[in-house]
Amino acid sequence: MATEIKRRRVPDVLWRLFRDRARSLGETILSLIPLKTSENCKCKGRRCLGCVGENGAMSFLLREKDPDDYRKLLNQCFIVVSDQAPPLRGYDPHCRWPHLELVRRTIEMTISEQCSSSNIISSGYDKVSRFSDTVELLTSPSWNLLLRRIGDVLMFYLLKDTSIFLRFSRNKHHQLAGVPISDLCLKSHLHISATMYKSSLLHPGKFQFQKRLLLRGFEFHYVQVSLCG
Repeated sequence: MATEIKRRRVPDVLWRLFRDRARSLGETILSLIPLKTSENCKCKGRRCLGCVGENGAMSFLLREKDPDDYRKLLNQCFIVVSDQAPPLRGYDPHCRWPHLELVRRTIEMTISEQCSSSNIISSGYDKVSRFSDTVELLTSPSWNLLLRRIGDVLMFYLLKDTSIFLRFSRNKHHQLAGVPISDLCLKSHLHISATMYKSSLLHPGKFQFQKRLLLRGFEFHYVQVSLCG
């Protein structure tokens, strides 16, 4: 089986809003990595995503025996790096935090830094149970495998400083992080049809407000909850 990061057609709405900034998860990761030699890399010669070279980085990130769900994540999840995101100044391949704890701490840091739901990664997050549908989606086995490949520094950057659009069926995406796409569409005067409804993508019986946007044939789902009391 080929180990290629495929260049996917970006959904029309994402293209109209972001142009070349909208890329697949795999393409985004490869574009962010500052390539080094193994001699000056923090992996100390063990070889990692940052020092295997441009061609080697692709085969390091995606390998022949990787599961299909992981391949789909890299190729069908779309990422937009925020125009206010700081540059990724260095690359560290180590994983110092368990995956679940990394996601939780990222969300809790986001909540502490903002007074409104500008980053929807924190929407619906229960501070007592430290859980939400977004936490569940971002800690799947595929995301866990990705963490082991890229390290927690780059994973933290993706969670905190990008918009993440996870594909869950044909022409349907669930926004997990970033500024709500509806806000951007309104600013750009794109026509949208929005429906508010009480349901959870993962737990249909659970009470939770979500928004469904119909944008030129593509559906985008996200939770929108105010964080300010």
